[in-house]
Amino acid sequence: MKKYLSLLFAAGLFNINSYAQSVNSGDIILNANIGAPHLFKTFAKIAAKSEAFKVNFDGNIEISAIKGLNPVAVRAEYGINEMFGLGLNYSFWNIRFDVIDHYNAQRQNLGSLYIDSVDVYKIKITSRSFGIRPNFHFPIQNHKHDVYIGVGVGFTSNKLNIDFSSTDAGRFTSKFRKDIKYGLSLPGGFYFAPSIGYRAYVNPFFGFNFEFGYEKGAILQAGLVFKFNPNKAVRDKQKNS
Repeated sequence: MKKYLSLLFAAGLFNINSYAQSVNSGDIILNANIGAPHLFKTFAKIAAKSEAFKVNFDGNIEISAIKGLNPVAVRAEYGINEMFGLGLNYSFWNIRFDVIDHYNAQRQNLGSLYIDSVDVYKIKITSRSFGIRPNFHFPIQNHKHDVYIGVGVGFTSNKLNIDFSSTDAGRFTSKFRKDIKYGLSLPGGFYFAPSIGYRAYVNPFFGFNFEFGYEKGAILQAGLVFKFNPNKAVRDKQKNS
């Protein structure tokens, strides 16, 4: 019985190794994904409504709609063998919104019309992450389908940009200056992005990619996948299958 099971196991391994896999040694695979939801945009909406944010301004504030680019990930992977790949990962997102601060309201010409001073803050927050990404590919016996588990590990850098303008000349050191631009580095940190993914190839060089996991606030990701320099023998076998 043991001998029979050993023969079955050996035959299974031979079948897996002899069949054209979706990833082969020497393959270069590029992914370009966009993710959803944009959790950090949701956090920004909540924070902008808090008293801790409002106390930083002088009067009554108006906040524009908070917009931004959802998390985008660009990845390059090199196939070490049919089950393992190692690559590089670059991902980013941004958030943009305006804060309009009204203060020093004054009655104009003793009438009912009021004028006030207005400060405008155009705020943009950008987050970028860089890292390496090893992938484990399940030995599926179909070159058109690739299921894998991967994890990105690296570091994150964040930046805050503010374009400031005001109707109050006293806000500026020069009376001729009407706006100021700030660029500040925010605390970064450790980048960690685990996910399970699926690639569906239309042909040996192009396909679609889907992932479930965590990538800079996104839980679901989808995009395109491109494969370069596949092994010639495998490529010919795929074309003829």
